[in-house]
Amino acid sequence: MSKLTISDIAARAGVSKATVSRVLNDRAEGVGPETRAHVRAILAETGFQPSAMARGLATGHSRSVGLIIPDVINPFHPLLVSGAEQALSAVGYSLFLCNTGSNGAKQGDYIRVLVDKRVDGVILDSVGFEAEAQVRLLEREGIPVVLLDCVIGDRASRYGVVLDNDHGVREAMEFLFRRPDRRLLYIGGPSDMSQSVDRRNSVERIAREWRLAGDQLTVLPGDFGLECGFRLVTELIGKQSGRPFPFNGVFAANDMMALGVLKALRRAGVSVPGEVEVLGYDDIEFARLIDPPLSTVAQPALEMGAASAELLLRLINNDKPRRKTVVMKPRLILRGTTLAPDDVGQTHIQE
Repeated sequence: MSKLTISDIAARAGVSKATVSRVLNDRAEGVGPETRAHVRAILAETGFQPSAMARGLATGHSRSVGLIIPDVINPFHPLLVSGAEQALSAVGYSLFLCNTGSNGAKQGDYIRVLVDKRVDGVILDSVGFEAEAQVRLLEREGIPVVLLDCVIGDRASRYGVVLDNDHGVREAMEFLFRRPDRRLLYIGGPSDMSQSVDRRNSVERIAREWRLAGDQLTVLPGDFGLECGFRLVTELIGKQSGRPFPFNGVFAANDMMALGVLKALRRAGVSVPGEVEVLGYDDIEFARLIDPPLSTVAQPALEMGAASAELLLRLINNDKPRRKTVVMKPRLILRGTTLAPDDVGQTHIQE
């Protein structure tokens, strides 16, 4: 049996296609209450579902949004997606999820696909130095964009939901350096992702403020991957064979690298947190499930995803907020990979 069309519904109801379209799109003009009820009865009887593309052409809205993330394997990003999807679904919007695999060129390809699909807006958790040109393409096409957990260009120039990374890093550093004998290894993230650049800049700025000696802080570049954390710490341990251990604390720019660090320390027979304390960033689900549970700087990922969707919906409806950027605060959560805090006035949550 062929799929029903608006023409079929119009013929059954004895009205024009324009009248059926007005009923489907809840337009009050040109349709009396009896006719409206009659058309709706036919629609219910037949179970007619209009084409989303056809409705989009008629209304100017596709009721769909694109969400681009860099790494669906990293458990942090699905939390952002879930928060956005719930907010969008509640008002009848569909979500196109695009996973770039941290590939800037692939991100550009997805943006062009979303333009072709006539999405009403895009939420972008970007990667790569090409992002500025890619966002400008969306802007030229008149497609609203909200940046999620990233900054492209001047933060005040575009709408976005970001984390106060400086606050999160400072809380972590103040906790870790409660010990005067601290020798800290910081493992950063990719240099083409604004959030990892922010975190590394904050670590280095605080080190300058506190005038830390060279042996008190070592900064190494990472890639946000579990194997990266494992490899870097394994190499450092190997280089120190027969000499004093090079660090007694590790602060990783995300939880996945911190999990890799824990794997390397366990394989080397290093006690955590007795010999080395480990602190991550994000608070993914695995952080609570491993033994010992991972201390971390927690991002409100679900809330960030939902806020990005709500901000985008306002832009789609031409209800532009005065504040372009929503800034959310992380919090320090202490679990089993760090020792009990000394009474030095830190604000944190102990689990």
